[in-house]
Amino acid sequence: MKQGHPMSRRFFLKSSLAAGTILPTVLGMLPHPVGGRALAQSEKGVGQGWLELAARRGEPTGKFGKIGDPVTLTVGYQPYCTPYWTSTVNKQAQLWAQYLPKGSRVLWFRSLSGPLIGNNMNAGSNQFGYMAETPALRAGDIVACDMVSVTGYDSGETGAIVVRRDLWDEKKVAAPVDLKGKPVGTPFGSYSHRQCLTWMEQNKIDLDLLDRSIELQMSQLKQGTLWASALWEPYPSWMEYRHLVKRWISGLEMPCTCTTTNKEATPHTFRVVGATLAVQDWIRERPDIIAAYLKSEEESRDLLTHAPDLAAYYIWSDIPEVPPPVIRSSLDMMVWDGRITAAIRTHLQGCARLWRAHGQLQHERSQNPDAYVDEWANGGFLDLAIGEMQQERRWTSATQPGFPKLMNDGQRQRHEWSRYADIQVRQVPWSPTRL
Repeated sequence: MKQGHPMSRRFFLKSSLAAGTILPTVLGMLPHPVGGRALAQSEKGVGQGWLELAARRGEPTGKFGKIGDPVTLTVGYQPYCTPYWTSTVNKQAQLWAQYLPKGSRVLWFRSLSGPLIGNNMNAGSNQFGYMAETPALRAGDIVACDMVSVTGYDSGETGAIVVRRDLWDEKKVAAPVDLKGKPVGTPFGSYSHRQCLTWMEQNKIDLDLLDRSIELQMSQLKQGTLWASALWEPYPSWMEYRHLVKRWISGLEMPCTCTTTNKEATPHTFRVVGATLAVQDWIRERPDIIAAYLKSEEESRDLLTHAPDLAAYYIWSDIPEVPPPVIRSSLDMMVWDGRITAAIRTHLQGCARLWRAHGQLQHERSQNPDAYVDEWANGGFLDLAIGEMQQERRWTSATQPGFPKLMNDGQRQRHEWSRYADIQVRQVPWSPTRL
């Protein structure tokens, strides 16, 4: 099992801070893309439906070339966040290379959180960006971008409140009241922040909630200055693997934000919806690129759904310090469905209402949170991509159960990395699923 040595989490964090706003890394770990026959947008062009959707963002100016021209894209992604691992699979397996016009390049900007990606999109440095719905809503309030698909949604388990292992072993934290007034870290503006706010509201308890980066939380948990943290997978399982924390409360054990903020939402446990964002300039100018990229994302979801061991290999090849058992276990927590459905919209509206109430959404675009979601979350592009792939009898998200339904009853239970303690991830041939 031979691997190149990708950039470590600590190294790219330091480098990105030194570089300021952007640290693109050219995809090149794996020599050949995998998958089936390319749907060459450069040869087929795009249908009228794509052009009509793009025209909603204005008349094209030609600033990014004409339909079919090769492009260079910079994509902001978060390799240490399970709900957006469609991007990692797309990157490492080079699925995008089969769909974008011949001669195109993709540069990948690695980030530990969504705000930096949003900044790059605002500056024109990133054309696509990945983050949870919670920071994505804020990005759309600031940046001229749209949510063009869901990456996938979780079973409720990818977000967790973890407690220091010594406090757990000494039984100092056993009930919600035990954290009242205690220092708890989370990155403000993240979906973990939303989980904390939701948990505090539901338990009528105030935490000493502190804005802390992932790196700082891990350091302060070791030092004993934090009692608990709200984190996203694979961090909770990874830290439990290292005996630093106890995974205590996950979304499986609590209702979702929209239970109280949007009564029209279908009742479900606390959920996280990943978002693929595209800047409006590229939507207007190059609908062929939007089409091609979304189809590569659908193939990423196909691989994640039908070949999770192979997906774990690609993810591990990008973040090799995370143990394969942790990665593979985290994949069991997800439903890889890219559609922006009516149920997704009511969930997004519930999140937007909370964010507006807490001042995370402050601009004119989000003044009416419900109308904002309807205008910002544009599922029409993916619907067109799915329709064209279905004509070729390709697997698509349309075969998935649909938010908030789960793939199987096993997803209603906690997943443990120990189930995959002996897993050996490796690269094997991949062909897209045919129906």
